[in-house]
Amino acid sequence: MSEAGAAPITAPGWTAKPKDGVSIVDCDVHHNFRDPRQLLPYLSAFYQEHLLDQGLHLGTYSNVPIRRVRTDLKGRIPKDEFVEEDFSGGDPRDFNFKLEFLQEEHLDRWNIDVALLTGPPPFYGYSGLPDPDWAAALCRAFNDWTIEHWLERDERVVNAILVSPSDPAQAAEEIDRLGDRADTAAVLVPLSASMPYGNRFYHPIWEACERHGLPAISHVGGDGGATRATPTPVGFPTYYMESRMSRPYAASAHAASLICEGVFEKFPNFKFALVEVQQLWAVPVMWHMDSDWKGLRDQTPWLKRLPSEYFRDHIRIGTQPMHEPEKSEQMYQMLEMLHADETLIYCSDFPHFDWNDPVTVFPKLPEELHRRIFADNAIEMLRLNGR
Repeated sequence: MSEAGAAPITAPGWTAKPKDGVSIVDCDVHHNFRDPRQLLPYLSAFYQEHLLDQGLHLGTYSNVPIRRVRTDLKGRIPKDEFVEEDFSGGDPRDFNFKLEFLQEEHLDRWNIDVALLTGPPPFYGYSGLPDPDWAAALCRAFNDWTIEHWLERDERVVNAILVSPSDPAQAAEEIDRLGDRADTAAVLVPLSASMPYGNRFYHPIWEACERHGLPAISHVGGDGGATRATPTPVGFPTYYMESRMSRPYAASAHAASLICEGVFEKFPNFKFALVEVQQLWAVPVMWHMDSDWKGLRDQTPWLKRLPSEYFRDHIRIGTQPMHEPEKSEQMYQMLEMLHADETLIYCSDFPHFDWNDPVTVFPKLPEELHRRIFADNAIEMLRLNGR
């Protein structure tokens, strides 16, 4: 591997040969402003003053390494992109690039057909703000900033509308405002929330998603907000590695809640993706829920099928960070147990330090499974307007 990192080559899991149609859909590409003041034109006068006087009010990730972005990218970020002040928290270089940089370093380099913009995880702290109106205003401003600076300039780039789950009515309004745009493909909510996402409190959001044919993407983040509970069932982790190991807890809770609360019976065309939460947790969740449902189904009489069937039809899981078993055959076994041909979607997590490029993320896969993971599952989930 060169100093510039992995480069596209003909290798297991990816090919540089000419292709027909959509071959790679990346469901997790991050973008961000250089400075929170870039949001000012998209805020009302009241909230402009609020931002300038008080800042974003977002929580911080106290145990996350400050250098979250690939080190090989930092030396190639244009110097005129740097800013003297960054009061959003973290390293001001982390997302210090424009669409052109994304095109050069990711879309063109890796031959990406569709890239779903998922915003900045530190920004997801809006979901924990005590003031739900400020959270909604930040989401609207960020969405409008994204439209002006990222969308409509490259047809490969599509957006996941940021909404705050703390106020479902305003979240639904934002989905209705932007949901019919051709460059809108999903709705994004943080993984951390006050309640599991199957709770009927959130149903207006899922109803709006289904109304517009949009899936919900739940990405790791939001636990830095001011009103967040502990990120694990047993308290606060000391180190970032511990935090990463806790993500399957939250993903399992949301998946079980969505199924048990009957969300997919109520909204039969709705899909929900859990991104950057690992993968293997989904296997015992499906197995265990099927076993328990047979003995406890009187508590959820609205469920007409095995929980695993709802999972396979409606829930999708991102490939990043991908498990790396000791032997290739163990990877194949995991993918089979996961029903990866139905549930798994490719996510690079660009430009983070632990991203998964499409060359090395998997050993050699059967052609049909490869296409399902890298393209078809996402095409069927996202609203891509016939791509």
